[in-house]
Amino acid sequence: MQGYSPAIRAACCAALFALAAFPQSPAAVASADSLEQLVELALQRNPNLLAARQRLAEAQGLLRQAGIRPNPALNVAFASGAPLGSHGERLFEVGYSHTFELGGKRTRRVEVANIQAAAARLEIANLERQLRADVKSRYIEALAAMRNLGNAQRLLELNRKSYELATARAREGEGAPLEQGLLQVEVNRIDSDRLLFESQVERAVMELKLLAGMDQEGTLKISEPLRPPAVSVSLERVLEQALAQRPDIQAARLQERLADAELSLARAEASPDLVATGRYAQVQGQFDQFGFVQPGGPLAPLTDTDNMLSAGITISLPVRNRNQGNIEAAIARSRAARLRREALERSVRQEVLAAVNRYEAARRALDIFEQGVVRQSQENLRIVRSAYELGELRLFDVIDEQRKLLETQRAYTDLLRDANIAVAELERAVGAPLE
Repeated sequence: MQGYSPAIRAACCAALFALAAFPQSPAAVASADSLEQLVELALQRNPNLLAARQRLAEAQGLLRQAGIRPNPALNVAFASGAPLGSHGERLFEVGYSHTFELGGKRTRRVEVANIQAAAARLEIANLERQLRADVKSRYIEALAAMRNLGNAQRLLELNRKSYELATARAREGEGAPLEQGLLQVEVNRIDSDRLLFESQVERAVMELKLLAGMDQEGTLKISEPLRPPAVSVSLERVLEQALAQRPDIQAARLQERLADAELSLARAEASPDLVATGRYAQVQGQFDQFGFVQPGGPLAPLTDTDNMLSAGITISLPVRNRNQGNIEAAIARSRAARLRREALERSVRQEVLAAVNRYEAARRALDIFEQGVVRQSQENLRIVRSAYELGELRLFDVIDEQRKLLETQRAYTDLLRDANIAVAELERAVGAPLE
């Protein structure tokens, strides 16, 4: 094309080299208007989180049950010393018994149930922490795929126009068939990339719908630009914040309290309960002999009726079973809870440190890439384009530089994605949003 007019060269370059001016945020694909709304939707509808909230309802029911005192008992008995209708003794007895729990069992049960309910709340809070981070990470993945898709669509459209122009010139004898073939290959290659990015966007949207508890037939709008994150991070501050606020750390500390409370309950259950009883009995006896019911009266069978009232207490003797097995098990659980809490604190420190290092590395790489790679690649394309317009370079050189810029744009998008995901993972490790 070195013999072509400047106007033809300018038209071809205008179609080929507009990649440097690509928009950084493509059009929306799909109906949550923001990431915050999507997170709130996920917190309201995520099936796993809804199931975990039932654990709190279960713990509250157990707490109510723990405070209930033992039921009293009522006993009714009838006995006959002879077949019905014959002479002999008959007994009718009514008894009442009441159990008094000793050793503070009820208080210990309520304490254990209260801690279990608090642990259920922290379990829900920890799942919410994980869900927020998962939604943000998937959302960032979707934004990155959409950004790549937008670049590919724009480049595909420009190359198709260039291909149509090269085809028209080849028919008129002004262009070489080789240039037409080069552009056709480039169009097909970019179209293949476009289909790949479309698939990535669709997969990311489906994953977001699943996390948010949405039906796959529903709509989800993702239209926010993917920007470089700008948060200030202090390792000491975020580490202190994580150890103080993370729900799983708080839950681990609560498990220590729970183990101690269960140990106290096991020791209290070693104390026997006292059962107080009261009975009323009526005994009627009838004899074969006859006697006078009253002086001068007729003879009648002799009968005798006795009314008896008794009271007593029952208490078991802790001779063999002193709940020693449950006490030993509770001691072991207490030690295990302490070890798990210490291990989790060490793990959280490592997690926070790794997340901070990942963010800082991504942030530095992004700054260097943006200043020293993207701008330089755009400048290189501008220089190659100018040389092509002057007839000093071939179309192949321009396409090659265009591919380099496209790869640079993709790499920059990957860095944007990694830096934003690093922030989401750091928020996951800290357990709170970063300022």
